[in-house]
Amino acid sequence: MRRGRGGSEGAATDRLDPWQVAVKLLAMRAMSTEELRQRLARRGYAGDQIASVIAKLTAARYLDDAEYARTWARSRAHRRSLGPARLARELRARGIAEPEISAVLDEVFGERDVRSVAEAATIRKLRDLQGLTPLVARRRLAAFLTRRGFPAEIILTLCRKHFPHREDLDDQ
Repeated sequence: MRRGRGGSEGAATDRLDPWQVAVKLLAMRAMSTEELRQRLARRGYAGDQIASVIAKLTAARYLDDAEYARTWARSRAHRRSLGPARLARELRARGIAEPEISAVLDEVFGERDVRSVAEAATIRKLRDLQGLTPLVARRRLAAFLTRRGFPAEIILTLCRKHFPHREDLDDQ
């Protein structure tokens, strides 16, 4: 049953059951517990209703933050070439707990080295940097990799590799 468009009469009884809303939301896309909690709260459901629905969904394994984080991080790391800092920040924003974030990042970057993910992102970015002076290209590459969440040592190595300065050549 949907909420009527008319007056406020019976609006509370015409609203969908929070379980039905939650299942429909999860059918559209996977969500973390916190994301689902926020979506239900925005729709006006009470905190105790939301807690009950989340408990049922978790018990039924429709809602699993660890699995959600693992799948989401693996996809973002490999398809979008994102580094560990960016993935951690995005997982925190989705309400994933710190211990789960650490475990997921260890797993994701245990499968594929951070350096190889950064190298893949760099190779794709090099096309956009063609025609720029080496100094400008190096600065833009560093900014790009920083936004992607890669460690400074990897960024520095890749910048030196693809856009060496005269000082870098003298060190060799």
